[in-house]
Amino acid sequence: MVHASRPGGTAMVLAAAAHGVEQFITRSGGDIDRIAGRAGLSTRQFALPTEKLDLSAYCRLFSEAAIDTQDGNIGLRFGQQFRPDMLGLIGYVALLSPTLGDAVANLASHFGYHQAHTRTRLVRQNGLLHLEYAIEDPRITQRRHDAELTMGMFCNVVRHAMGPDWVPEAIHFAHARPEQAHEHADAFQAPVRFDQMTNALVFREEGTDMPMPNADPSLLQVVRSSLISLAGAEHDVPASNPLRGELAAHIRGALAVGHIEFVDIARRMGLPPWTLQRRLAQENLTYSAILEETRHAEALHYLSNTSHDISEIAMALAYTETSAFSRAFRKWSGQSPRAYRKQNMK
Repeated sequence: MVHASRPGGTAMVLAAAAHGVEQFITRSGGDIDRIAGRAGLSTRQFALPTEKLDLSAYCRLFSEAAIDTQDGNIGLRFGQQFRPDMLGLIGYVALLSPTLGDAVANLASHFGYHQAHTRTRLVRQNGLLHLEYAIEDPRITQRRHDAELTMGMFCNVVRHAMGPDWVPEAIHFAHARPEQAHEHADAFQAPVRFDQMTNALVFREEGTDMPMPNADPSLLQVVRSSLISLAGAEHDVPASNPLRGELAAHIRGALAVGHIEFVDIARRMGLPPWTLQRRLAQENLTYSAILEETRHAEALHYLSNTSHDISEIAMALAYTETSAFSRAFRKWSGQSPRAYRKQNMK
C-alpha cells in the first residue's frame, strides 16, 4: 500500500474527503471556522479537492464538531450522506470500474494514494467479502468518527450499483461501543459490531458482477493515473519501480476475488496481456515474482495483525489449498505460518 506523506512523516488525505463538510457542520449547528481552527485546519483548504490535509487534523475536525454541535454521531451522519462522486479521484476510480467487484477491489487497492498511513483491503471470508479499513499511524488517536463516516462512504459505493435499498451483512468497528449506538444499526440497517480487529464493510459476494452504471475503462485509466501521479508528485511514495508498485496494487485488489491470472491482472490494468508482458520485460520484472512478493507481504500482515485461521488466510491469498499456502510460506520465511504467528502476533 502506498503511504503518502510530507517530509517529516505527516500523513495526509486529499481534501475531497471533506467535500461539503462546511455546509454539513453549519446545518448541524456548528461554527465551522471555530471547529476547523481548533482542529488545526483552515476552511480555505476545503476548496480544492486535490489539496492535502493533515490526516490527524482531518480526524480531529469531526471530534471537535461533535463537541461543538453536541452530536456524538456526527461522523456517522456525514458518511451516510456522502456520495461516491464527492470523494474526488478515488471515488471515480470506483465509479468508472467495469463491475461492482472491480469497483470495491480498485477502491481497496488504490485508497492509499488518496489517504496515507491507511490500510484497505478486500478479503473473502466464509462466503462474504470484507472491505477493511484502518488508519495505521499510531499518532492518530481520534479515529472513531473517521471510521464511521468511511464505512458510510463505502456503503454508498456499493449502493451506486445495487440500488438505494441495498444493505450490508454487517459493519465492524475497531472502536468501543459509543452511546446511542442504536443509531448505527438504524443508519446501516445491518448488525453493527464494535471492538473488532479492524473496521470493515461486510457484504455478500453475490451480485458483485453487476456492471457499474458509469463504467468507462478508458476514463478510469486517466483518473487512476492522475491519482497515482498526484500521490507521487508531492508525497513520500516508496521509491520502488512504479510498474512493480502498480502491478502489486492490482494483485492485492484481485486476491479477494481469486482472479490473479496474468490475463486477469492485465485486464484490470486496462492493458492487452502482450503489452503488459513487454513492459515487464523492459523493466526486467516478472509477473510470478511480483505475485509471490505481494502474497508474502499480505501473509505477513494477516499473521501478525489478525486472528484469521490459516485456512482463511490461504483463501484470502487465492490459494486453493491450505497446504499450498503453507509450503509457499515456508519457502519465503523458512518457517510455518503458525510458527511465524506465534513469534510475531501483535
